[in-house]
Amino acid sequence: MKLNTIIFLIVLFTQSVLYGQRLKMKPYEFVSKAKDTVQAELGTFKVLEDRSTNTNDSIRLSFIRFKSTNPNPGKPIVYLSGGPGGSGTGTAKRGRFELFMKLREVADVIAFDQRGTGLSNKLPNCPYRVEFKLEAAIDRPEYNKKTTENILKCLEFWKKENVNLNAYNTTESAKDIDELRKVLNTDKISIWAISYGSHLAFEYIRLFEENIDKMVLASLEGSDETIKLPKDTENFVFKIAELAKDNYGSEKKYPGLKQKIIEVHERLKIKPIISSYRNRRGGIDTVGISNFELQSAIATFYLKNPDDSKKLPKVYSEMFNGDFSGIAADVMVMKRYVLNGLRPMAFAMDMQSGISEERQKKVGEQINQSILGSSINFLLYEWMTNVDFPQLPNKFRELKSNKTKALLLSGTLDGRTYVNSGIEIAKQFKNGKHVIIENAGHDLYMQSPVIGDMVLDFFKGKKLNMNRIVLEPTKFE
Repeated sequence: MKLNTIIFLIVLFTQSVLYGQRLKMKPYEFVSKAKDTVQAELGTFKVLEDRSTNTNDSIRLSFIRFKSTNPNPGKPIVYLSGGPGGSGTGTAKRGRFELFMKLREVADVIAFDQRGTGLSNKLPNCPYRVEFKLEAAIDRPEYNKKTTENILKCLEFWKKENVNLNAYNTTESAKDIDELRKVLNTDKISIWAISYGSHLAFEYIRLFEENIDKMVLASLEGSDETIKLPKDTENFVFKIAELAKDNYGSEKKYPGLKQKIIEVHERLKIKPIISSYRNRRGGIDTVGISNFELQSAIATFYLKNPDDSKKLPKVYSEMFNGDFSGIAADVMVMKRYVLNGLRPMAFAMDMQSGISEERQKKVGEQINQSILGSSINFLLYEWMTNVDFPQLPNKFRELKSNKTKALLLSGTLDGRTYVNSGIEIAKQFKNGKHVIIENAGHDLYMQSPVIGDMVLDFFKGKKLNMNRIVLEPTKFE
């Protein structure tokens, strides 16, 4: 036996022993939010926290394994949650539980908690908050200034807590997935993901394409699409206005809504308003509403899924007629909570995914030319511009052509990740199939049994003949 072969076998044996020792599995009774109970396994293993340094600091990652019901299971299917900051094990407890169970017909299904989420290692949340005067209408510059100052305080806090934020980026997380593959003792894995999970999956393709069996990715967030384009958001809102004209043939119709939307925002630019509304306790609350605050409330609460956007024509029509009470409660929630929380994992992941110079220029040009500005990005664009924080190298944001067997899904009423972006992303998948789902939103997996069946058929290796699925539309209120 040649010396090189002997060395290779020794290294392989050493790695097998290492990974075998590092992985811990134990029985786990998994209970969904609906109280469905299934016997599963809880797995934990350790990885280096920061592979770019010489330190040996490690973190613990966790996953739930739902064993396959197939006597000859295929490659493990690893679920990657969105966010960033979503928990795979948490997702499995909610609406997608049924699909997790169904996919066991193909292989073991792994609900994976990415670093800093769910059952994996914990990071301390920032204790500092930004206080905004609720009764005052506050515009973008003040939000930008106060939240940026708060971020600097949070960064100082995390530094004192010895939190290495540099280690929380999508490249490190993609390498975690390949460590998961190794501890599962498999040459390939399949990946099932949504939203930011697809963003992470694209990085896994860039680094480990040869280790992928199949992929199903929905609500696609491209490698350079952490920051969404303001014009794409505007086009989506105007699409809702166009659909609302006839409202799918229902009695309630909204002619001329596009112009009303434009006029509402133009009025608020000139003169912000103070609005009162009845709170859940029966009392009266008062809140100031600037144009930026209206933009942010619409982007936060009214675009993600059809159940959200079905309210949009009614709310804008009321505001056009001078009644802001319908939106006032949402603005209050946004001022108190949405733009306030700063979780370390989500913040660091997004900031390091970053933005290319070309896209940054495009966003900057579009902000003041679009009805919702950059509010779909929750001030992230401003933070990237104002806060000195590392970004991953440019090659990270370049999605290259690949040969991955992939099913790619886009909903036409997804107000977070848009169909036009999905079409461009799909062009890079030589062995991919892009299915556009009419009337589906961002959280599309469970919006019709047809979608779950299609995902199952793809993982089973069946040929899919459709390029478009039409769901029953959700009528506007």
